[in-house]
Amino acid sequence: MKMKFSFLRKFAMLAVVTAMVFIQSCTNDPEPIAKPGESGFFIVNEGTFGGTNASLSFYDRKADAVTNNVIFTPDHKLGDQAQSMTIFEDKGYIVVQNSSKIEVIDVANSTSLTTITEDLPSPRYFVGISSTKAYVSDWGTNGITGTVKVIDLSTNKVTKTISAGVGTNKMLKVGNFVYVTNTGGYDNENFISVSDNTVKVIDTNTDAIVATITTGDNPNSLQLDKDGNIWVTSSGATVYSITPTGYGIDEDKSTKGSVSKISSANTEILRLTMEDFTFSNIGNLGISPDATKLYYTYDGAVYSLSTTATSLPTTAFKTKDYYGLAIDPFNGDVIGCYAPNFSSAGSIDVYDASGTLVTTSTVGIAPNGCAFK
Repeated sequence: MKMKFSFLRKFAMLAVVTAMVFIQSCTNDPEPIAKPGESGFFIVNEGTFGGTNASLSFYDRKADAVTNNVIFTPDHKLGDQAQSMTIFEDKGYIVVQNSSKIEVIDVANSTSLTTITEDLPSPRYFVGISSTKAYVSDWGTNGITGTVKVIDLSTNKVTKTISAGVGTNKMLKVGNFVYVTNTGGYDNENFISVSDNTVKVIDTNTDAIVATITTGDNPNSLQLDKDGNIWVTSSGATVYSITPTGYGIDEDKSTKGSVSKISSANTEILRLTMEDFTFSNIGNLGISPDATKLYYTYDGAVYSLSTTATSLPTTAFKTKDYYGLAIDPFNGDVIGCYAPNFSSAGSIDVYDASGTLVTTSTVGIAPNGCAFK
């Protein structure tokens, strides 16, 4: 089996490869759902690693209800390990990593349109560039050879491959440039972890890398604030070894997680480092609709950070170990995606900006994020 590991998830994934496959109920003729945007949003359910039970859910704001198993049916499965979904020009692009494909749907009519499979060995995230072009990050067949695939959206074919780093991951489009994180990875051919500490900047006019920004080790997610600064969370590099008390983190060789602030001149102007080494590293960076408050997950909790801050918060926004996190761009709600395991249904908790729980809904296996128009 070709295996593709998230650097932060590899131990959890290995633990559940042999878990029972959760059987999802769905209809052969799914009913149309409300259009995403102000009406609601999609939830991506990753599914069991090594299984084919990834799924899509939809939250309807007006009804305050979730519909599970939308669009995909037993005859047309979403696939194995749905990593992310992006809505671009009324189409939803669902990246299914372990199935090496992108499913394309019509979000207005709730129908499947096509599947992109060419030259995508381990795809992760999608970003639309123009009506005819998109970028997709990819880890490569060995889990560490990161690239950005250029896709012609008129033919749904890969037209170019841009070498980017180790574990090329989340991307952010700012004007004519795309910022690309290299989050490190697990070399599944040599069974070792490999780190990276760079964010690459691609000029979308030429599809060429024009700058390299150094951050903390293994940058994984990024956001743009109202002042034009880019914030990046880096998980740090965790090295394990035999210690006097047993098998644990080698602090001399490991690095801690961090948050970096990058100016519009592509220079790191602030780096805030976590106090402790922990396997539950910082990530899932989101930002409020007014782009003044950041949210991230760390060590079993959600934290908020002002974009004017010069130190990290010590009190959590919410204490719960969420697998994924999303910020609703329409009302600023904080959406925690909870996965109790990788074989049974997960849930989403929706909080308002004050931290009050608004609603909780059951979704599919291992919800890892949301998609908004």
